[in-house]
Amino acid sequence: MAATVDKTRCGALLGTISYNSLNRVYVLSNEVDLTATTMVTTDIYQCLAIPADTQVLQVKVEVLTAAVGTALTCSVGDGTSAAGWYANTLDLKGTAGTFYTSVYGTDALAVANNLGTFYTNADSIDIVLNTVTAITAGPKIRVSALCADFNS
Repeated sequence: MAATVDKTRCGALLGTISYNSLNRVYVLSNEVDLTATTMVTTDIYQCLAIPADTQVLQVKVEVLTAAVGTALTCSVGDGTSAAGWYANTLDLKGTAGTFYTSVYGTDALAVANNLGTFYTNADSIDIVLNTVTAITAGPKIRVSALCADFNS
């Protein structure tokens, strides 16, 4: 049975930014450890809590520790578009140190002029598992988003 799991550490729809990030461009980042997690296809892991009135310019995923098993792939999206930030298959069994980046023209949320997506309401950046085959140890990944704060 698929599940939605909050890994944001603050509540998926309670996005917060540090005091010194108000009205600035900043990087929101979270290390997500799935090494001891039982995973099934279509599981959703909420990785970053995006505050309301935030422009997300780009999302990156870095494989810190590769999964062990036959196949583990995912897409990267948000609460409205499961594959909006990274539509291609992201290999979580890939080599540690591999980066995956949202790309204008390929990924729906990296929209016109490469300016990303504006979140009027709080949301989360999520990974959605596409393929889970004989995984004996899950991955550890870092999910990061380049954000601009428009809260006054």
